[in-house]
Amino acid sequence: MVVPPPPPPPSVSLPVSLDSAILPTEVELLQPFTTIGTTPEDAIFQLRDCKDGTVPLRVVVSRYLSSPHQHSFPAEKLYMILGRLRCLYYSICKYNEGVASPTPVFLQYWRQRTLDQLSGFGYQVANANEPISIIGLRELIDKLEEVFVEEIRNAQQLIQSGLITFDGLSELFHPETPVKGVIGLGGTPGIFMLTEYYYEERRSLLGMEKSFHWSMEFVVTMGEHFTVAKFSEALSGWTGVRARPLSELSYVPLDPADRDTLQKQGEKYVQFGVGGPHYVAYSPHTFFLHNSAASSSGASLSRSGGSQLPKGGRIMIDPARGALLGHHASQGMDEPTQAMTQLAGRYRRWKNTAQSTGGSSPETLVLWDTVPNELRIFCWPAVVGFSFSAKAWGHVLISGLEPIQFHDNAFDQLVLAEDRKQLIRALVRYGGDDNTDDIIGGKRGGSVFLLHGPPGVGKTLTAEAIAEVLHRPLYYVTMGELGMNPDEMERRLSDVLDLCAGWNALALLDEADVFLEQRSTADIMRNAMVCVMLRLLEYHPGILFLTTNRVRTFDPAFESRVTVALRYEQLTVESRIQVWKNLLQRVSIPIASDLKYEALGNHVLNGRQIKNAVRLAVALAKEQESPVTQSILETTLKITHLGRAEMKNDDSWKE
Repeated sequence: MVVPPPPPPPSVSLPVSLDSAILPTEVELLQPFTTIGTTPEDAIFQLRDCKDGTVPLRVVVSRYLSSPHQHSFPAEKLYMILGRLRCLYYSICKYNEGVASPTPVFLQYWRQRTLDQLSGFGYQVANANEPISIIGLRELIDKLEEVFVEEIRNAQQLIQSGLITFDGLSELFHPETPVKGVIGLGGTPGIFMLTEYYYEERRSLLGMEKSFHWSMEFVVTMGEHFTVAKFSEALSGWTGVRARPLSELSYVPLDPADRDTLQKQGEKYVQFGVGGPHYVAYSPHTFFLHNSAASSSGASLSRSGGSQLPKGGRIMIDPARGALLGHHASQGMDEPTQAMTQLAGRYRRWKNTAQSTGGSSPETLVLWDTVPNELRIFCWPAVVGFSFSAKAWGHVLISGLEPIQFHDNAFDQLVLAEDRKQLIRALVRYGGDDNTDDIIGGKRGGSVFLLHGPPGVGKTLTAEAIAEVLHRPLYYVTMGELGMNPDEMERRLSDVLDLCAGWNALALLDEADVFLEQRSTADIMRNAMVCVMLRLLEYHPGILFLTTNRVRTFDPAFESRVTVALRYEQLTVESRIQVWKNLLQRVSIPIASDLKYEALGNHVLNGRQIKNAVRLAVALAKEQESPVTQSILETTLKITHLGRAEMKNDDSWKE
């Protein structure tokens, strides 16, 4: 009888721990990592120092987890950096695609970004033209997704229903999907590229606290170059597993349906971001005044700041000049704005050093003349500019910019003698073309127009019409905006004229009586202001209009500096008829065909009063749902005449 061999001894189950002595097989020695356990609670990843590849996988993981000498990692720890691993893998794929087939976006962005990531691990690529590999990185990501498959599936299902838990945030974001963030631009979102996202645990007085972190980038102009701004955000964990609406998050993935619109917005940003000043129009609620601290220079005459203007207007987009004056395309304390401000400081240092050393600078910046097409969606949604309507610097939303619809026939409709029109048109177009400048270099080659006469006869309209014909800005300034002492006036007026010279803009100084009348020894303050004005006019190269309602005696010094002086008389009957016709042709509602323009012209009104009467008549016609008729116009004129008569006879102030 054959006695069977004794049964083998029972296997001893060794406890699994980070310090367990695990004898790897020959095949396992070739792998960058091995795993023990299959569930999130008990799975452990053993990483080895493989010499193949550009960077060992263990170095990457240990650097991300701040454990440089550790080889074994619980799955839950690795799951916290899954977003980081995904972003790194995405960068390497983009890099290797570019090495195989170089594109502008690779040469301008992905190559340097990926090399910077590798240098963060302490590794430099010997040959930038060869592919990069981190052996086992893709497999590690796949294994983590396998171990946490249930958690990932649950998070994705919640996201589909518009909800999110704190532990599910890592499944909301993906490296290839742009991120939409709420920023301080009146509800307009910024679009950002995600470079990292991960969880982090820190010990506090209340125990271990968990937070979620994003690192993002966006494209911004520095005036002469485009560059990339970087910032980070953190979100503290909320207790429990309660799901929140996605709408409560400051940053969410971009809806694919919005990509085309935002791509076009980015292309518009590239158009206006560099390449000199751009004179355009902006729509209502898209311009944001900068605060008084930032607007203390650069001819900002508006005293309010930080607000969103309800009206549209015209603006000179000039990020380069704005940056020199300390203006950036956002205001506030949010992280993207702070990143932009800090980057502007770095750019100024780079530029100053490069100019002083002939091109070299220790400051390392990514600078582009244009933005690769793939990155235009990440352009900042606003640019810096100067609003001629608000007379202030600020930033304007790209979505609100549009070409100016110039009124090219405005000068033809100006009620002015034809010979005067021809003289003005010739002087503003060709007055600076000859070589009749002063013998002393640096003196002005510009033109000064003095337009004087009673109110409402077309003085201001002349300057406005000239600006329309030339498609150039008109900077309108009154004496009250220049200050009441010589120093303040010199600073403000110098800023105004400097901007006008740099932008080829026309300047209109209204209410210039204080400058034009003859000086006297009794008024020292006014004499000083006149001297300042005379000196600034001497060196201004552009076109300046001075308007006044009255001048008793011209100062001889001003007479010699005025290129041409034009006297405007009260409107004649024929002139008033023409003004009525011009204004009524431009109203937005129908007008009766039997209007009696001769009867309207017999009313003794100036141009501004006629304009006000037309505005009132249009409002009354809309109220009555009627065209503008002779009866409505006469009713309006009767009311306005009565109102002016009552004001003249009102002596209640004597009581």
